[in-house]
Amino acid sequence: MDVTRKNFKEALGVISSVLNDSSFVAIDGEFTGLHYDSRYMPNAFDTPEERYQKLRQGSVDFLLVQFGLCIFKYNGKSSKYTVYPFNFYVFPTPLNRHAPDPRFLCQSSSIDFLVSHNFDFNKLFREGIPYLTSNSARTMREEILQKYAGQGVTIPNKEPSPAFRTPQAKGPIIIPDEHKEFINQIVAKTEQLLKDNDRTSIQLDPCNGFQRKLIYQTMETKFQTKLIVETKTGEKKERYIEITKATSEEDKRKRDELKMQADLDEIDDAIGFSKVIDMISESGRLVVGHNMILDLMHTLDQFSCRLPDNLIEFKNMSHCVFHRVVDTKVMASTHPFKEFIMNSALNDLHSRLQDNPFVPPSIEMASNFNGYKKAENYHEAGYDAFITGQCFAIMANFLGTFMDPPKHRVSPSSQFLEPFMNKIHLMRSLDIPYLNLNGPDLQPSRNHVFHVTFPKEWRTSDLHQLFSPFGSIYVGWIGDTEAFVSLYKAAEASMVMKTIKKGENYTVTPYKNFKRGVYPEDNAEKERKIVSPPQEEKSLTVAEMDKANIEEPGKRKRRISSLEADAEVAVLMGTVAKRKKPMDPTVAPFVSRKGVKPPLPEVTEEGDPGVEIEDKDKVKEKHEDKVKEKDEVESEHIGTSKKVEEEIDNKEGKKENLLTEGTDEDVKMFEECESW
Repeated sequence: MDVTRKNFKEALGVISSVLNDSSFVAIDGEFTGLHYDSRYMPNAFDTPEERYQKLRQGSVDFLLVQFGLCIFKYNGKSSKYTVYPFNFYVFPTPLNRHAPDPRFLCQSSSIDFLVSHNFDFNKLFREGIPYLTSNSARTMREEILQKYAGQGVTIPNKEPSPAFRTPQAKGPIIIPDEHKEFINQIVAKTEQLLKDNDRTSIQLDPCNGFQRKLIYQTMETKFQTKLIVETKTGEKKERYIEITKATSEEDKRKRDELKMQADLDEIDDAIGFSKVIDMISESGRLVVGHNMILDLMHTLDQFSCRLPDNLIEFKNMSHCVFHRVVDTKVMASTHPFKEFIMNSALNDLHSRLQDNPFVPPSIEMASNFNGYKKAENYHEAGYDAFITGQCFAIMANFLGTFMDPPKHRVSPSSQFLEPFMNKIHLMRSLDIPYLNLNGPDLQPSRNHVFHVTFPKEWRTSDLHQLFSPFGSIYVGWIGDTEAFVSLYKAAEASMVMKTIKKGENYTVTPYKNFKRGVYPEDNAEKERKIVSPPQEEKSLTVAEMDKANIEEPGKRKRRISSLEADAEVAVLMGTVAKRKKPMDPTVAPFVSRKGVKPPLPEVTEEGDPGVEIEDKDKVKEKHEDKVKEKDEVESEHIGTSKKVEEEIDNKEGKKENLLTEGTDEDVKMFEECESW
């Protein structure tokens, strides 16, 4: 269902009636742009705080212009989901000249993308639903109450304050010569109105703000309480004045009170789409999204309040608005789903989940919601939310096959979903796959990562040449003259600074040292550490731990293994798995289906088809032959025995490496992340 200003109140009533009885809701958003500056493009080695700052500074100046909401309601008797998909067009049309008038950015590629998927911009700009944050609405209400208090209107639960009364004009109003004829004509029309018993009001022609001010002052001075003067807005946004007879002082007071209430009601209408977000928040329902970090940030920024300055406060804010969140891209990239899902893009994920071993649930559209029965409208926010909710239901139910006895449906409140709860996928991140809204983020070791600066003419091949003594590398470009370089062989990291000499046109800095230079510790904090006596180790809260990790990137309070996420799942399911293969907590989670690093040419994996590996007996026989050969050489050439021994040991080492290298985990590092 497309929702605009025309049918918003109707849609709001439907949401209010079904939301509190629903199982979960799915959301999605479409934007006018993603990144307005290359400085804010995601990098594979961003810390969570850095990624948040990039998105906050480089993305929120764009607008979320289409919001998809799909409510899933499970019927236990029919074992079906009834779904209510909504496709909201939202646009911040100013309520009046005192209301917020936002400026926003557009990115040509994003607009072209929306056009290619039949986005209706006429519907957006003409009929888009307005919205106000709670802070903006509160400010506007206070301004209205102060305005009417100054006019002597009694404010509910508040006595009118003399401080807000408009002072009476004293003496004649100085009217510029060029406006005297205009004001005299208005006075003549007003006098004619008071003499005419058949007319109660007149409507003046539209005029500018200064002329309206002169009219107000003249009417108040010349006619005092005999008239009610109001400014109104026409269909074409033109502003004009309406003058009405006041039969009595009481009549004027009642009219002012009604007008004040109408202005307050107008603000309530202007809150608009923000009411939907408030209703979702108050319901406490699970919120499901796909690759949803931008959806979450834009939703909070536009409809709740401005995004905070740091990641810790953002986590607290998001948890206050949406208590429980699940990202289906995190689920699809995690054990046990990653064993079956090769591509986690939304349309590919939905297609894959229609086949074995997954079983799609029965879904029916609610009455008057027939738009998505057969059509595939990818990148329309309402349809994407509908598909996202389906993907979540299928994957959640798949977890039920690990129960004893197996269950065909898993409730959104099930403990089996806890390992995925409040974890948001991080796009283009090589070793931190998700942002943990509930606690500290993963802190992988980056001792094998180096920051490199170089001339603008350098290409990837030049960096490969520079690091050639250490094998394959992954290059994460920061700009034209700097990049992060990650070694395939992490054990070689200690040799890099000893081997690569400082060049005239390039520098190489260990990742940790580079970050310390970018985020140096405060001098006062360093002095405090020196003079403070050692303290006993104490447990930290999540907020304290996150703060410590941000302020002291070189001295982490706790290192979190990336195995923990899958270990959580294994604890819940591995011991009761019956029909499916038990989950192995040692399996590295969140590894890209493509692998993260290409294997070196000389490394082969045992068990690969068509690859022959020398067995241990043959290697042992060859080793004995080498020893015999070595003894003969020693007897004939005693003076050169040491050199021969070193050569033979080198050969033996290479052959033994064929048996010890080439495991699965060795080759799953540092490949370009999949597109998002």
